[in-house]
Amino acid sequence: MADAVLFTLLFFTTAAAVALVRSALRYWWSERSGRVYELAQDRTGTAVRAAAAGVAVLAVVAVAVPLLSPGGGGGTVTAAARTAVDLRVPAPPRAPARAAAPPASGSAAPRTISRPAGGVLQELADGTRVWTPAQYAYPRAAKVSFPVVVAELGAGDQELYAGFAAQVQRRLADPFLLVIPRTCGGAGPDLDAVARHYRTLTTRSARAILGVGDRAACAVREAFAHPDRYRAVAGISGRYEGVAVPAPSPAGRRPALLIASGSGESASRDSALRFRTALRPRADEVRVIDGVSGRRELFARVAGYLTEKVDGPKHP
Repeated sequence: MADAVLFTLLFFTTAAAVALVRSALRYWWSERSGRVYELAQDRTGTAVRAAAAGVAVLAVVAVAVPLLSPGGGGGTVTAAARTAVDLRVPAPPRAPARAAAPPASGSAAPRTISRPAGGVLQELADGTRVWTPAQYAYPRAAKVSFPVVVAELGAGDQELYAGFAAQVQRRLADPFLLVIPRTCGGAGPDLDAVARHYRTLTTRSARAILGVGDRAACAVREAFAHPDRYRAVAGISGRYEGVAVPAPSPAGRRPALLIASGSGESASRDSALRFRTALRPRADEVRVIDGVSGRRELFARVAGYLTEKVDGPKHP
């Protein structure tokens, strides 16, 4: 049935094409014969008839191709042809379904929280947060490992990221990877777990710790309790009356200490000066910065100090 319809269409389209071609030729010949008498030439009619003839020819071809193709019937594929194709190109076997293996403890991918100061702030499964500076994502730093600063922060100390980033832009500090634990004290953050997710330097000479406000004293205690873990420590805007003076230690093993306070923080400044006096006979180095205007600038100064004391980023 389909073949009969196609043959009928082919007959009529062929007849229409022949008629239009003849009409176009007659009109062209008539226009051409008028040149002898210098009559005005109008090729519009010829162009219209030629275009119609071209469309008719294309219609003939469109109808004729399915009739001339193997299998006929408007190009349908027979069952035998489908079987031959299936034999020539067998379908790939499906792999047996496997149950997904449970993730190892602490191996869950970090969750992105925000992007402060051009970097990325993420959270690990145990609640520890990690801030990577903008330089961490540079293509040329793909194999670079970064020094680590454990940052004991309160809820209102988000200017830390901007201060560290600003000092890097000024070329006065190295880019650090900041690790923000949920709580201060105890065993401290699991820096080995951080190293499994990020490119970090793992030696003591590439690690520091800082504390801000109520956590400043806690960070100092943490550094004094683990002199083999941190090369430097910074207490910012804190009070240190409750921090015990550490026992003497071999030269170079006590973390270098910075005590910083901002403009108008007289109580913190006085506490820092008293603490420095108490530490002088037993600490390798104690430096005090005070009167700095603006939290961002204060944190920028801390980043510059830590750059002096801690190893910078390294290629493998």
